[in-house]
Amino acid sequence: MKLQLIVLSLIITTIGFSQTPPLQPMNGPGGSDYTHNDVIFSNFTNWLSADGYWLFEPDSPKPDSANLIVFNHGYGVFNPGPYAAWIEHLVKKGNIVIFPKYQLNDASVPSTYTPNAIVGITDALNELNTNPARVKPRMEHFAIIGHSYGGVITSNLVTEYATYGTPKPQCFMLCEPGTGGINTGRINSYVGMDTDYNALIIVGENDIVVGNSFGREIYDSTLISTTHKNYITQLEDSYGSPALEATHNEPLAADNTYDGGTVSAVITGGYVAAKTDAVDFYCYWKLADALLNCTFYGTNCEYAFGDTDEQRFMGLWSDGTQATDLIVEPSQASNLNLVEGNTFSIFPNPTADLLYLKSKESNLTYTIFDSKGSEILNGTGIENAEVSVKDISPGVYQIKIESRDKIEILKFVKN
Repeated sequence: MKLQLIVLSLIITTIGFSQTPPLQPMNGPGGSDYTHNDVIFSNFTNWLSADGYWLFEPDSPKPDSANLIVFNHGYGVFNPGPYAAWIEHLVKKGNIVIFPKYQLNDASVPSTYTPNAIVGITDALNELNTNPARVKPRMEHFAIIGHSYGGVITSNLVTEYATYGTPKPQCFMLCEPGTGGINTGRINSYVGMDTDYNALIIVGENDIVVGNSFGREIYDSTLISTTHKNYITQLEDSYGSPALEATHNEPLAADNTYDGGTVSAVITGGYVAAKTDAVDFYCYWKLADALLNCTFYGTNCEYAFGDTDEQRFMGLWSDGTQATDLIVEPSQASNLNLVEGNTFSIFPNPTADLLYLKSKESNLTYTIFDSKGSEILNGTGIENAEVSVKDISPGVYQIKIESRDKIEILKFVKN
């Protein structure tokens, strides 16, 4: 009896001291500092049709216009309910969300997915732009998010928007993208994707549904500068209870308040698998918010890009232990490709867009010369400087950096 009481006491003590997961931050990317209190939810689908869309608009207060997000669902989840907590978060942050339907049922043919999504997007834009009761979309602030096969559709749209006749977004985010072994419905190559996007590609460590091959293909084959795209791996963390998982289902965050009325085995499974936890707050929601803010307003970029502490951070368990960081590629070490002198440093090298200067001195000046010794650019900075080299031709350049009595000449490549 005494032994049983000791064992029971140990169990109770263990349970009592089990650490709980990180909570949603009160503000910032992923945070609960909402600018709108309500959501206008509208259904423009037909259960007999493989296209259509659901529409979410910010309300209380209702704005005249708002940023626009197209959210492409995963295979079989042609119902916004399993994603609705995330969608509500996006809308209360001040965005319109279009959720296109691209399947009639689980047996729908993949070659129809992108065309069906285009119909839904086009019809939704027409509704938003012609109905005076709607919140007007700011097309200069347009993003696309896609999960699973929706990530494939998103990649199709941002690569061949001109062919499809759809608007070009300024940024996109792929969440555990892939075909799951389906070999149709994707375009042949994404190498021709425009290079001026901001892009995040996120995969899960334990995604056994689609794996990471498609996400890796997009990251490796597209020519977007690595200062404007990152490949991010979210890891499992079982330090406390419940554990933070890293499966294919992590972008799901259900709220049946916004159930779309469609039913399938995958939708039912999506509701069961969905949970709203730190993986949402510090990975998918945080990164999406930061991507939008960085792209549209030039804010929160440290949360979106660069393998920074802010980008990698996944919150704190209840005892203050830091949750397992995200893994970001390129890492700071590889992304910076630091060229170090005795006093000054430059990175990244090669670069396609921005060149950063770091100094141990203050009040530096810099001059960039081409391979013939001709002066291309010059400027000043205080300890650090950010130099746009976007408009100079590809090639090898020298930069002379001066501060007080210190002078160094360093070499970099513009690609």
